[in-house]
Amino acid sequence: MSTKDPIKKDEKTGNYYFRVDVGRHPKTGERKQKYQSFRNKKDAKAALISIQHQVSEGSYFEPSKEDFPIFMNKWFDRVYRRGVEVTTAESRKHFMDKHILTYFERFKISEINTFQIDEFYEDCLDNGLAPASIKIIHSLLNQAFKKAVKWKLVKFNPVTDSSPPPVKNKRITGLWNEEETKRFIAKVKEKNEESKYVPTIFTGIRRGEMLGLKWEDIDFNEGTIHIQRSLTRTKSNGIIFKDVKTESSNRVIATSNYIINLLLEHKSRQDKQKERLGTAYFDHGLVNCTIDGKPIDPGNLLRQFHKLMGEADVPKISYHDLRHLHATFLMAMGENPKIVQERLGHSRVQVTLDTYTHVNVEMQRQSANKFEERMLNS
Repeated sequence: MSTKDPIKKDEKTGNYYFRVDVGRHPKTGERKQKYQSFRNKKDAKAALISIQHQVSEGSYFEPSKEDFPIFMNKWFDRVYRRGVEVTTAESRKHFMDKHILTYFERFKISEINTFQIDEFYEDCLDNGLAPASIKIIHSLLNQAFKKAVKWKLVKFNPVTDSSPPPVKNKRITGLWNEEETKRFIAKVKEKNEESKYVPTIFTGIRRGEMLGLKWEDIDFNEGTIHIQRSLTRTKSNGIIFKDVKTESSNRVIATSNYIINLLLEHKSRQDKQKERLGTAYFDHGLVNCTIDGKPIDPGNLLRQFHKLMGEADVPKISYHDLRHLHATFLMAMGENPKIVQERLGHSRVQVTLDTYTHVNVEMQRQSANKFEERMLNS
């Protein structure tokens, strides 16, 4: 009994083609067929055998024809946005829209391969994007394509073998010296603004952590500060409070009597202001707040910081540099890096050592000199 040849010839074009069952639609149960056309019968037969073999093994895969921008927006809204902080989502949306979707605007998701992703990274570098920013883009693409594989839109994740540019540790420079730091502290004390700045210099807490600090977080008897929330401004929801990002960021910091007394004096002034305003005072229990108790906008704090630096006649630095200042002074004094790590809330001590490499080198030089003195002059 003869079997019907599945490969047909198109009399108009002279091409050889076939249609073959490749499974059923997961929702409707309808047959799914694959159509392919070739210039000669030999190539058509080879392709047909290959597809039939994959179907019988259960390894056949039909790549999605979905537009890549449609997929990315769907993944971002349904998956990514739900698993991160609002501010993180806003920041990453900017990277996605401005860089990823601009470059891959006309691609189908199944058309993107590892080579094209590496070309994209090169294009980002050529356009002046920093390796650290490309690392963020790489992470977004990797997460998105992992989900695309699970959703069976593509067979492989093309990002896995891509090569984003390495991120080099940026040396922290331009910090205040001891005399400049003391001059700034004197100026903020003169202005009764020390509660917004001096605790950061003495503990290394972040700007958002300082603005989110509440009186209930301070144990005046034990001399400790519990860091458990942060304040930030978002485009969509304005000023919000959020839990600190990681387990290591949620920490208890021991502080000095000087800071405890400073905070007690600040609380006394705040209580008097609260009593004067009465019901016009919005009590959120915040250590640092506006004159009527409301949360401080981070942008307003930054403007005040710049003004105070000018009045104190110290070099302009970022507020985050006050945190670096604390760590740098501790490391230079020979403090155990593990202690510095815990105070800063770094996830690993290696992060601390890598961040403050310049101080670590100086500490090694001091150790080398001490060793030399011991060996040669004893």
